[in-house]
Formats: sequence, C-alpha cells, structure tokens
Amino acid sequence: MPIYEYMCIVCNESFSLIQKVDCEKSETKCPKCGSGEVRKMMSAFCCSSGTGSSVSPSITSGGFSGGG
Repeated sequence: MPIYEYMCIVCNESFSLIQKVDCEKSETKCPKCGSGEVRKMMSAFCCSSGTGSSVSPSITSGGFSGGG
C-alpha cells in the first residue's frame, strides 16, 4: 500500500497515511483534530528529478511481474 501525504485544512496539520489506492477521500481524517477536510499533498519523492538519480534500474524498468 502506498503512503499518502495530507494537509488538514482546519488545523494545518501535515500527516502521512498508508492507504489502499482505491481509498475514498471521505475515509481520511486528520489525526490531530479529526476533521475530514484534508488535501492530498504532492510528495517530495514523486517530484524528484531523474537527473543524477541513483534509482535502481529494476524500479524504473517497469519489471514488476505482478505474481499470479
């Protein structure tokens, strides 16, 4: 399951959650104030440039077999 980063609109708390990909936004609550008014943030990892990156070729090659 991926890790998603959120910002609470009510109390400005930033937090990370491990959630299923198909998780509904209504299921996401701020751990500090309990509000459901949260905004998904762009993580620093997904925004990083590939230039000069030391990412493993097996990750970037799309070699996931998926099992079966």
